[in-house]
Amino acid sequence: MSPHRHPAFLRLYRFLPHRLLNAAMGAIGSARWPRFAIDYAIREWVRREQIDLTDFEDGPWPSLEAFFLRGLRAGARPLGEGLVSPADGVVVSSGICDAGTILQVKGKPISVDRLVHGASPATIELRGFARYVTIFLTPRGYHHVHAPLDGVLHDVRWIPGRFFPQNEDALQHLDAIYERNERAVLRFGELVMVMVGASLIGGIHLRDAPRERWVKRAPTTLDVAHEKGEPLGHFSFGSTVVMLLPPTLRGALPEPGTVVQLGSALLDNAAPNGPDMRAVTRW
Repeated sequence: MSPHRHPAFLRLYRFLPHRLLNAAMGAIGSARWPRFAIDYAIREWVRREQIDLTDFEDGPWPSLEAFFLRGLRAGARPLGEGLVSPADGVVVSSGICDAGTILQVKGKPISVDRLVHGASPATIELRGFARYVTIFLTPRGYHHVHAPLDGVLHDVRWIPGRFFPQNEDALQHLDAIYERNERAVLRFGELVMVMVGASLIGGIHLRDAPRERWVKRAPTTLDVAHEKGEPLGHFSFGSTVVMLLPPTLRGALPEPGTVVQLGSALLDNAAPNGPDMRAVTRW
């Protein structure tokens, strides 16, 4: 087991200066010199993570951050029918919940209310059953987040927090990571999408507004229309997207452990329908 995944290290992670580590990693990630060191680090990254670069635009990449945010070749991620995955990743959890119950990730409870509202006054009202899909963006894939359907990005609400890791070992040994990390809550059409920042660098960035515009306590109105597959934003490092689904979207949810790619269909409409999310989003 790698030292950074060891249970003892993960339990001590809360005592580390997260923002200082983020700033240091941000400086390293954006550095463009020395060239030989950056090229070597990228080669080792590809080797250790066994990254297949077939679907990506060719380098060279001027920095580690540029490699992390590498673009896709045209046509590499065709769009499926209906609701599609907003990113490359692995389904960590999926199922039903409501405002009075919990999400389950690795058997650990997550409060929907705290996930969406943090310590701020409630601005999204959830009624009845809610379905959700949680996708962890792996180091091997594409790291931008795109629109899962045609719709309008109405609002974003920033929730401040820490920057705990979100890999499988961290989810096993740390409690309430998604409730404790920085996040951006997007009301996209009828969907609620929660972008959860992770350890190292950790920043959440939206295509439609710079961070200084929406990093504040009150929700920020955007009202920008997007077609399915258009980019919404990205993470400065790997992270997680939690999607709360409206009742109009029918079909079976993907099982935990399912590998998904940007644009792949998330709902199996040929399978028996599960319970719907009977929710109303209101800011």
